Amino acid sequence: MSSPTLLITDGPGGPTPPWYLPRLCPHYDVHVLWHHGPDPAVNEQRRRTFDAWCTHTVVPEGAELTDFTVEYAKQHAADGIVAFSEIPVVAAHTAAAALSLPGNPPESLPALRNKLQQRARLQAAGVPVPRFAEVRTAEEFRRARREVGLPAVLKPVVGAGSMATHAVDTDDEADGIWARACEAYLNDPRGGTRPAFILEQRLIGSSWYPDPRYGDHISVESLVRRGEITHLAVTDKFPLSPPFRENGGMLPSVLPPDRIQEIEACATAAVRALGLTNSAVHTEFKLTGAGPMVIEVNCRIGGGAAEMLHHSAGYDFVQATAAVATGGPLPVAPEPHRYAGRLIPQPPDHAVVLTRVPSAPEVLAVSGAQEVVLPHRVGARLSPERGSTNYLAAAIAVADHPENLLDCFDRLTAPGLFTFDRSEERAAG
Repeated sequence: MSSPTLLITDGPGGPTPPWYLPRLCPHYDVHVLWHHGPDPAVNEQRRRTFDAWCTHTVVPEGAELTDFTVEYAKQHAADGIVAFSEIPVVAAHTAAAALSLPGNPPESLPALRNKLQQRARLQAAGVPVPRFAEVRTAEEFRRARREVGLPAVLKPVVGAGSMATHAVDTDDEADGIWARACEAYLNDPRGGTRPAFILEQRLIGSSWYPDPRYGDHISVESLVRRGEITHLAVTDKFPLSPPFRENGGMLPSVLPPDRIQEIEACATAAVRALGLTNSAVHTEFKLTGAGPMVIEVNCRIGGGAAEMLHHSAGYDFVQATAAVATGGPLPVAPEPHRYAGRLIPQPPDHAVVLTRVPSAPEVLAVSGAQEVVLPHRVGARLSPERGSTNYLAAAIAVADHPENLLDCFDRLTAPGLFTFDRSEERAAG
């Protein structure tokens, strides 16, 4: 009996090819669509990885990804289409809908990439969200500040990883914030050709944890199959770095069962409000004194959650996602037996040049983590405008007690492990 044909639209973020290919290729006829990046050496390494495992095709420059995916899927009689990255995930679901393959319905898809539409749908369904207003010009920004109130948060309508996101505290600083946000948006490949932002009420967080090393936000990782929702895990978070950059998280949550039930009930309401039927779902919340407030819903798993579920519960998320996409049997829901964390410490909240980057063995020895990726070299220029994806390191840590993971993060962010220079003249890129 032949294996189902699974088409993967690859992109940055989410489980990487070395993670998902060994888990999927023994069970599926895997085909990967991917894009060349600016670094020829990286492109060659990716090509060798794909050559070793599966059939793959580079999406031609300028090609519309949805159309290309639909035609490729037709030619190869794909049984399912998946994307683990936030960048191509809506195109993957759009292509699946066009071919009547399992995925989210077409009417749900615009709100998955457009924060303004998503806020409106959630609000209409009674799901708690902050006040918000659309912002495309400096004049609209002034009007939105009156409607939404200050403090507030300015963020792109379509964006990822907290790029071009700014806190707005006073009207005096607003003109400078608007100029910087527009510049960052236009210069980032995840942005667009014209500024498109949303101004949101700044939510006041509440401490739901006895240990201050936890943040005041949280996420829920879920799977939806034929409209049935399974919540896989609730992920606790480390406090944000200014302005709104994530430092990672850990699961399973240490919150008491009644709090977990409250958060999961809100996640279920958000999934229903957006009409999601077949996908992974990552729902982010702010923890407030009035309860959890939805920050964002995405039809993919949260960063590092696949690895954390594997280490914490032996759960294979990529196989579960493939099962949803092809209509196959789902793995049994996870039962965690350990705590796992993904630690992504951020650089300072101003432009810096890296002057010291530790070796991977040094990071592992100092922090106690099990795996680490160091994405930058000495001389690299890092800017908070690029958001959470501009992290210093991405480490996976596993422990029998959550306090051990908090300690691991403390050691990873200790002064001197990474060092910086504010001088931009030495920037190497």
